[in-house]
Amino acid sequence: MNPTFLEFIGANQRSSCGYCKNDRGERTPARSAKSGAWAHSMTVNDYSGLLDVGWRRSGRYLYKPDNRVTCCPQYTIRLDVTKFKMSRSQKRAMRQMNEFLATGKRPVCGIKEEDAPVEMNLKGSGSQSEQSKKNLKSHEVSTKKMKDADRPVLTKKEIRNKKFEEKCRQKNLDPDVVRTERRQKDAARQRTIQSYIDEARPDWKHKLEVKLVSLGGDEFGTRDNESFELYKNYQHTIHKDEDCRLAGFRRFLCDSPLKKEQRGGIELGSFHLWFLLDDKLIAVCVVDILPKCFSAKYMYYNPEYSFLSLGTYTALREIEQTQRLHAIYSNLKYYYMGYYIHSCPKMRYKAKFRPSDLLCDQSFRWVDFNSCRDLLDGSTCSNGFSEFCPGAPRPASPVVDTLLVFSNGSITTLSDALTEIPEAAENEQFLANVRDLAHLVGPDLSRVVYYFNELNS
Repeated sequence: MNPTFLEFIGANQRSSCGYCKNDRGERTPARSAKSGAWAHSMTVNDYSGLLDVGWRRSGRYLYKPDNRVTCCPQYTIRLDVTKFKMSRSQKRAMRQMNEFLATGKRPVCGIKEEDAPVEMNLKGSGSQSEQSKKNLKSHEVSTKKMKDADRPVLTKKEIRNKKFEEKCRQKNLDPDVVRTERRQKDAARQRTIQSYIDEARPDWKHKLEVKLVSLGGDEFGTRDNESFELYKNYQHTIHKDEDCRLAGFRRFLCDSPLKKEQRGGIELGSFHLWFLLDDKLIAVCVVDILPKCFSAKYMYYNPEYSFLSLGTYTALREIEQTQRLHAIYSNLKYYYMGYYIHSCPKMRYKAKFRPSDLLCDQSFRWVDFNSCRDLLDGSTCSNGFSEFCPGAPRPASPVVDTLLVFSNGSITTLSDALTEIPEAAENEQFLANVRDLAHLVGPDLSRVVYYFNELNS
């Protein structure tokens, strides 16, 4: 098998941010800092290892945000599909899709797929807008009321619990025992994604087919043009992109460095998940199937079907695909949703798929989202960054001298390459770049081969 072959690109401190927007919804020229590499080839094991230290891919380009510097810190988020339970809004998305397929009628009211903007605590970050000051003042008044011992204010949940416990006392019942019995009943009738899929009937007005198609295969090519037209329509309508080209589409969403591999009865590699309504492509999910996870990369859809809450629905079907793969290959049980961005309303929906974890950017440990949310809400950094495991040690970086590099036509260790090329050994900036890359990649990718311009004349 060909080894993973990465070409170092370096840190980019000048790229614009795609998440920051002003009050009119326009993108701002805020700075997005990240490190990058170009993957000429990559094994599924190595890419899985990179995901677990905060990297992602866009086509063959690999990148990792510098969360301490970037305007919008981005944290890898994942879900254990063996523990997933649908929320009421997620069940409604499944139910509304089935009702549309059965009758052709649009839902009267869709589900909310975007959260309200976050008010972050930005100490020393400049003056606040008048609206922010009003919101803060309103919050302070509310907090004062909550903490005033003379005027206790109960939440709706506390009121319900108080009434429930009073009824139990009247009936001479133990509230904890009643709660346990209720939880057991709820678990017995808990609906699954598959239970909604199984409701489909031949006499329904519409037919929805969800098909996993291997990237670059014969079947994939049959809808190449249709997929691009769908992407172009989505980019134009949703993101106001007037310059959408086929070459960029293929480079971004149809090119992958991952080498296909069979393991445990399933195929690993890069795929598109097609959503075909009456044999017409209405949504596409770009995904990677890796040894431990199903990694969602991108999704685009026909805006005419926005009333079907396709963002939520397609994510639920991706979770169902992960559960199906887990039943065949038990090691694969995680659904990776890309990056969670606390300050971006369009990205906060990812935390609604519970129970989810965020990756600590320093220790590379996974932490329950609820614990992370409290830390993010209380962040004192100007960009909202937070460490989820303060004080936890960072994994050791690999020994730089033993890194495998491609140098003048052959693969060797960095130490041997520097002996042959003394000018590279004296280049302090180059050596600093090597140390930075080793630090960012971590110790688990020791067999990766790196390409540096300085080692190739």
